[in-house]
Amino acid sequence: MAFGQLDSGGAPQPLSEINMTPLVDVMLVLLIIFIVTAPLLTHSVNINLPKASAKTSVLKSPVLIGLDQDLQLFLDNKPVNREALASALRQRVAQGEAPSVELHVDGTIAYQHVVRLMAAIQDAGITKLSFVTLPAK
Repeated sequence: MAFGQLDSGGAPQPLSEINMTPLVDVMLVLLIIFIVTAPLLTHSVNINLPKASAKTSVLKSPVLIGLDQDLQLFLDNKPVNREALASALRQRVAQGEAPSVELHVDGTIAYQHVVRLMAAIQDAGITKLSFVTLPAK
């Protein structure tokens, strides 16, 4: 940076260089602010998921699978055990195109039971799964 001139001839020229020190200082301050605030924005919060309203979909002869409050399984409104459900689903998949499944689950059931049921449905080869809910008020 040249603040002065050695020769005394001519009119003084304006300073034509940009001082980078304030720019670097501002960028470092912003970097520190982002480093400090980024972890604060990624925390998890326990929430209750709301009911949602959506368009009803019309499926061709869906398979109805239910899980009630007592963890009793139902296939097309008939009580079954896990083995019978798995074999019935495999038979329907073997008959042709994989059917779609409508899952009716009691709202008080723990999430782990729903995940196990979904895994059993997926193991049978079914990928089309719908959750049946009550409409929001």
